[in-house]
Amino acid sequence: ILLGTGDVMAEKLKQTQDARNSSVLISWFKRWVWASYANYDIIEKEMLRDKKPFSLLKYQKKYIGKPALILGAGISLEKALPLLKEWKGVIFTSESMASTVLYSGHKPEYICVFDGDDSIWKLFLKGYNWKGTTLITHPSVSPHVIRNWKWNKIYYTMMHVAHLHDENLWAKQETLKSKEALAKFQLLGSDFFENIMPTVYGFIGTAILNAGCVVNNAIETAHFMGYDPLFLIGVDFGHKDNIVRCPGWKREKNRWVHEEKKIIKSEKDLGREFMTSENGILTTEEQIEYKIALMSVYKLDRPQLIDCSDGIIIELPKANIEEVIKNNGKGFEEKYRTDQEIVRIADAYLHSR
Repeated sequence: ILLGTGDVMAEKLKQTQDARNSSVLISWFKRWVWASYANYDIIEKEMLRDKKPFSLLKYQKKYIGKPALILGAGISLEKALPLLKEWKGVIFTSESMASTVLYSGHKPEYICVFDGDDSIWKLFLKGYNWKGTTLITHPSVSPHVIRNWKWNKIYYTMMHVAHLHDENLWAKQETLKSKEALAKFQLLGSDFFENIMPTVYGFIGTAILNAGCVVNNAIETAHFMGYDPLFLIGVDFGHKDNIVRCPGWKREKNRWVHEEKKIIKSEKDLGREFMTSENGILTTEEQIEYKIALMSVYKLDRPQLIDCSDGIIIELPKANIEEVIKNNGKGFEEKYRTDQEIVRIADAYLHSR
């Protein structure tokens, strides 16, 4: 197989966004609901009984005009890692890259945990001193994360597009055999996100739209907190030079261990069908969906995003990460866009899908 030449071109999805949202809802819904119940006692104790200021609402527009780095796990992050110790601003990173950022000499100010998997704590967070780092998360993540994180936290509740429009998708689902089952599930999903969570966790006070991946949710959160501009690095949404992701660093038995760089040789290495981005980079439908979600967030929130990555994003202003860190995120105003420009550019991309 010739890598980087998939059958689907120009970042066109085989499924509609509604269909993909529905698939996500099916795969995660039970875990989200169960975790939200399992986590209630500790979150209620922290915020109501102990009166800890853990609501994202308390941080709204608190850091206006302060730049931030938002890190993805793409291979373009690798060139920035030795520079991070010189960055004087804040860093938002996922749990999977948190130890790598720590190894690079800059303890991340924010670790964003948006997935609900039970393995997250053991694989990525256990065994490190995260004093000075804030966990940004929601009540539907794994209880292992909520219970074991002993440092500062920021909570929000998760919004999700629970309304389903593609009945053809549901007809193929083994768990839903009839339109009655479809209607029941649709009502349950809608009710949970729109009514139950805001009622049960009303004391948290604010919600963030589930935008598909950690980076997109981090953009929403950072923008809500007032950080501006937001510099993206490692947000490749693809696999340039056929490299899976930025190899990270983990501490094992009191020593740091570097992951091997993994080269993609066939679709089996990703477990997904290959596609090609508009600028010719190997990617997948999942990664293109994340880009679509990013452009939706761009349109809705209108943050000043500046891309320092080297992936499939060609719609955002670009900057060199070395210059960004050297100038600590200052002096890039010429790359800013008006709200009207952001909406026009985002719409042009979204309508082309």
